[in-house]
Amino acid sequence: MSSLRKTIITRATLLLAAIGLLATATSFGLVAYEMNKFLDAQLQEIAVNVGPGDRNGAGPLLESEDEDRLVVRIWDRSGALLHRAGPPIDIPWQSVPGLSDVTADGQDWRVYRWSHAQHDIQIAQAWSARHEIALHAATGAALPLLLAIPLVWAVLGWSISRTMGGLQRLSAEIGQRSVDAQEPLRPVGVPAEVAPLIVAIDKLVDRHRSALEAQRRFVADAAHELRTPLAALQIQAENLIAADLSGQTRELADELRDGVRRASHLASQLLEMARTEGASIRKRDDIDLAALATSLLADFYPLAEARNVQLAMTAETPCRFLGDRDAIGKLIAILLDNAIRYSGSGGSVELRVVNDGKICALEIVDDGPGIPEDAMPFIYDRFFRAAPQGVEGTGLGLAIAKSTADRHGFRLMHQNRSGATGIVAHVRLDLTTVPTA
Repeated sequence: MSSLRKTIITRATLLLAAIGLLATATSFGLVAYEMNKFLDAQLQEIAVNVGPGDRNGAGPLLESEDEDRLVVRIWDRSGALLHRAGPPIDIPWQSVPGLSDVTADGQDWRVYRWSHAQHDIQIAQAWSARHEIALHAATGAALPLLLAIPLVWAVLGWSISRTMGGLQRLSAEIGQRSVDAQEPLRPVGVPAEVAPLIVAIDKLVDRHRSALEAQRRFVADAAHELRTPLAALQIQAENLIAADLSGQTRELADELRDGVRRASHLASQLLEMARTEGASIRKRDDIDLAALATSLLADFYPLAEARNVQLAMTAETPCRFLGDRDAIGKLIAILLDNAIRYSGSGGSVELRVVNDGKICALEIVDDGPGIPEDAMPFIYDRFFRAAPQGVEGTGLGLAIAKSTADRHGFRLMHQNRSGATGIVAHVRLDLTTVPTA
């Protein structure tokens, strides 16, 4: 396990050291080239111009620019010009010996004047020559740094990406884990600074799992314990109704039986929610969605007939995938039950299975009253009911259906029909991500 801070600092230091060496070498090469060319020409000019004698036999001057050459003038004590060399530029005689600056022929010059018993000597050098050397020095220092900026980005980006790759793998592992996963996270290939965070996440997940499991056990135990006395009450209510009762007493007994039945259904729903909410898929059955929907539709014919609701089904092509058959059947049953109960007498419910090879969709269409748009975002919340008062329900059915759909990677959604009353319930299966048979 490597340290993120140490890794980045080490690689950045090595990179900056390499850039510094490159800048030094480049600057040295450029300045040495320009300086050698300049000084070589200066050596020749000084040699040619020092001392008495004929300068014409010195041969051609080394290749150099006019601005690099010296302007040499020598006079005798009477003021007669004895020697001139360099560019044909007249530099004014400087009255003060030593160094001075002067402008001549549109250029700035650095001038040195020296006099002795026999001669007056004045040598001038263009400031532009000195500026050119300074410019080459600055270019030699700056150019490698400018060229190194994208290299720094690339190297540091590669270094950070390589170092952070472990975090990306860890993030993917966390995203794919189910709430029932027991094994701790493995801090393999992640920076040492992140290891304490992973340990803290493991502890937080353990606490969350314990609290969730305690809540699930409480709901399951409470629902299970309620089923036995409610079943006994149901039997007693049926026996009471079977007895010879007066009209008002029979009405009270009917209400008692219906209340016990609703309480039993609520206990069953709570138990189902405790089993499904947050649980992982424990089995993978080979499911034919059209065949499963057909068998479930047959089970709902008695309820539909009692409510005078017409049932219909269309299935274009089979749709096969792997999943928990019982859980998927429960999901479809909840949607069918809602569609039939919310459709009025004389209404209809149509079930469609559509498969285009990539997306398999189950649609259940009813012609009930629909759902108010302001209530639509809350229909999957537990105990929320947007149904008319005359329709029985616990407010848990769609919450259970949503939990089942999420566990299988399905998309469950409801929307009001366009141009007609009623609801369309969609269950969409992405066959590229859902395991297929």
